[in-house]
This record gives sequence, structure tokens and C-alpha cells, in this order.
Amino acid sequence: MADPQEQIRQAVRDMRQELTRALESAGNIARQAVDDVSRLVGEAPGIGRLRPSPDPDSPAQLIRELARLREEGLVTDEEFAAKKTDLLARM
Repeated sequence: MADPQEQIRQAVRDMRQELTRALESAGNIARQAVDDVSRLVGEAPGIGRLRPSPDPDSPAQLIRELARLREEGLVTDEEFAAKKTDLLARM
């Protein structure tokens, strides 16, 4: 029988992946809508985009997510420190 905390961690990881996919899809739809409207009113595609959305898989974004999980008690301080060190090494 699997450890209940590990099951929760896995469920959180699965939910994060699904949410990331949903947000990426929503972002793509929104960008396409902006481009479509811009073409209809005669403006260059991409007008109105103030800045690109942050990369959800960037080390900084992943550290933020990891910190949130630590605050919720789903990740220990030791797990957080180890993963943060790993992510910072990627930068």
C-alpha cells in the first residue's frame, strides 16, 4: 500500500501538470483571439501584448510553485532545499 503523503504529492503533481496544460491552452486561445481581432480592425498581429507570459517551466517559476507547496505542508523544508538547489543549477 502506498504512503498516503506520497499519494497526495503525486495527485498535486498531476493536478499541476493538468493546470499547466489548461493555462497554456487558454493562453494560446487568447493570443489567437487578439491576433484575429487585430486583423479585423487593421492592426498588426500581436498588438496589445504588453509582455509574454512567464514560462511555467522556468526554474524561477518552479521554485515559486515549490515554495507554495512547502507552505501548504506538501513538501518538507529538506525537499524544498534540495529541489531549489537543483533548479538554481539549471539557471
